[in-house]
Amino acid sequence: MKETFYNYDFPLKICLLADIHNRPYDEISRSLRRQQPDIIAVAGDFLYTYAPTDDTPVMSRTRYSLDFLADCAKHAPTFVSLGNHEWMLSDKDKEIIAGTGVKLLDNTWTQFNGVFIGALTSSGVSAYTEFRKGKQQVYPKWQHFNAPQRNEPVIGWLDEFEKQSGKKLLLCHHPEYRDKYLKDKKIDLILSGHAHGGQIRLFGRGLYAPGQGLFPRYTSGVHENMIISRGLANTAGFIPRLFNPREIVYIVPN
Repeated sequence: MKETFYNYDFPLKICLLADIHNRPYDEISRSLRRQQPDIIAVAGDFLYTYAPTDDTPVMSRTRYSLDFLADCAKHAPTFVSLGNHEWMLSDKDKEIIAGTGVKLLDNTWTQFNGVFIGALTSSGVSAYTEFRKGKQQVYPKWQHFNAPQRNEPVIGWLDEFEKQSGKKLLLCHHPEYRDKYLKDKKIDLILSGHAHGGQIRLFGRGLYAPGQGLFPRYTSGVHENMIISRGLANTAGFIPRLFNPREIVYIVPN
C-alpha cells in the first residue's frame, strides 16, 4: 500500500480513503498517525456487498468496517459517503455508523471550519431505498444486479449546496458522475474512488472500471477539480490487481 500526495488549492489537509471493502486497516491507521490530516474523507465502499438474510443490522456484523470508521474518527474529523456496496444499509445501520463518531453524509452537506462538505450517494443506494418502502422486512429480498435500478443519483440538493459562500468539498464515490451530473456545479473539489485504479494498469492507464468500461478515463489522480483514489482493497474476484498498488491519498494545501 502506498501513500500518494497531491498539492491542491484547498484550505485543509485531507486524507482520502475509498474502497476498503471490510478489510483490515492497520496500515491505514499507522499512516494516519504519521500524517495527521485535518479531516478524513471516506468516499464510499467501506463494506463488501452482500444480501442480508435476516433483519440483524448489517453494520453490527461486519468484521472490520465498523472498527475502521471508529479508528478514523479517533485520528481526525471523518466524513463518510455511501457507495454502491452500501446499497443495503437501513436507518438502523446509519445510526450505528453515526455511533462511531464519523459524520455520515447521505445526499446532504455540513460545515466544518468554514468549509462546506457534502456527499453524493450512489444511485444504487437510492434505488434500494425506494424498493424497501412499504415493506415489512428491514432488508427485503431483491436481486441487486437484476432488479430495477435507479439510473440517476439524487442531485436536487446540490443546488442549495453550491450556493453556499465558501469552499465546497464533495465526496462522490463514482468518478463517472462528474461529467454527467457535476460538470457545471460550482464545487471546488470532488473526491472519488470506485474504479480501483482500473484494476490492471498498462502504460499508465487502467484497463477497466465499472460505469466506464474498457480503458476508462477516470481511474486515479487529479482531473481538474476531481481527485480519485485507486482504493484500498482488491475485490474483483478472479481479476488480480496488477501494476496498481493500493493507495492512501493525501491532499495537501498549496
